Amino acid sequence: MLKPDKHTNPHYTVVNIAGLIIEQIKKNDIMKYDDLLNYLINQTSGGIKDIFVYALSFLFLLDKIEYLSDLDALKLKT
Repeated sequence: MLKPDKHTNPHYTVVNIAGLIIEQIKKNDIMKYDDLLNYLINQTSGGIKDIFVYALSFLFLLDKIEYLSDLDALKLKT
């Protein structure tokens, strides 16, 4: 999943999508899950829905983002 091969498009990797997620949350402080997903689909393509979930999991494992269940939103951890 994280290890690229000759067929990997760098724009559709977990690390790149995670970077886009962090960039967008930094701009908005708190971002709703659906709004973030729609933004990334518009920036890349509709095929990133699976990668989006993996990128969020990657960021949770690194303890970089926090999920706000009452708002269904994400924010960066301080």
